[in-house]
Amino acid sequence: MERLNTFFGRHIWAQVLLVVLLGWAVIMLMSPGEQPLVVLARSAVTSVGAVAVLLVLRAREKRAAGGSGDRLVTLDRRLRHGEIPSSPADREAMLDLVEQRLHRTRHRRPALAVLCLMYALLVAAPLLLGQVRQALVLGLLGAIVLPLLTWQGGRQVRRLREVRETLRGSPGGADAGGEASEGRESRRSSYDDG
Repeated sequence: MERLNTFFGRHIWAQVLLVVLLGWAVIMLMSPGEQPLVVLARSAVTSVGAVAVLLVLRAREKRAAGGSGDRLVTLDRRLRHGEIPSSPADREAMLDLVEQRLHRTRHRRPALAVLCLMYALLVAAPLLLGQVRQALVLGLLGAIVLPLLTWQGGRQVRRLREVRETLRGSPGGADAGGEASEGRESRRSSYDDG
């Protein structure tokens, strides 16, 4: 699993390809009579927004990690394992990355509630139109994906908070160092989520 995470972290095109192919598979399950190439083209076109968001987030995280994709992959792996870097520069980059991810997830609970409501409406719409197969596929997909997203998201937020507290509170951490830490405090307070 670690090699797969590293591969997807280094190769953004693989993440894009995976999103398009998963979209294609779901659409093929819902509408088996359609031509596969037409469905693949539709899946690629409808994935453009997700790809744009993915690229913007990736660029921001690379900037927070020091500008290198490899450094981002290394910091992300350390973050997933709860490893705290010993180098002050790596600690600073990891703290920036953690702060950015916590800032991005500050509205997690309301967003999950809205996502679940939207998904319930998405399942109800085909039922009202008499399209039972589509409703079953969407319902099954939602029954698997939504609880998984909720569990994994909560786990990641807890880990991010633990790492942030460790980086902030440890001696010789990212806050040690005079003027640089004073400049960071004002930025950090805007990221605090509670």
